[in-house]
Amino acid sequence: MLANRLIPLDKGEGTVRPIGVGEVIRRVIGKCVVKVTKEDVLETSASLQVCAGLRSGSEAAFHAMHSIFQKEETDAVLLIDASNAFNALNRAAALHNIRVLCRPVATYATNTYRQPARLFITGESELKSAEGTTQGDPLAMAIYVINLQPLITRLVFSSDVKQCWYADDASGSASLKAIK
Repeated sequence: MLANRLIPLDKGEGTVRPIGVGEVIRRVIGKCVVKVTKEDVLETSASLQVCAGLRSGSEAAFHAMHSIFQKEETDAVLLIDASNAFNALNRAAALHNIRVLCRPVATYATNTYRQPARLFITGESELKSAEGTTQGDPLAMAIYVINLQPLITRLVFSSDVKQCWYADDASGSASLKAIK
């Protein structure tokens, strides 16, 4: 893969994040895997994760939270955006979760994420990406969504908060006591 440019994370720091643009064949195969496994990913991610292939998922999430907020028993909506979530995903745990939760995606995910991705910088050295999903991978969203499902399930069964998730963005609506 080529890292065609480096983008600063924070203008105050010198930190950079490579943008991994996969080889054409990997992108084509990834798109085929996404097309074939879409229903399996949707089934795995249940109805709370609206980025897993639902049309206008973010719009649906907005309208759902808006209607829940209008109810008398609702005091607030809590909005959460996980920082650097796709890059912070632990690959070993991710591959395990995929094998358990969504077997049709497991072989492809294992073959593409078992070893660190090699990112080449033009005229420079090589970086190895050993955590998270690779930017440009058509299956990155599905891998992230499948791996977030255990957390979502636990939160749903342990609280009275009405939740909606769009990838690493979550919203919860309920009384202040329930949200706390």
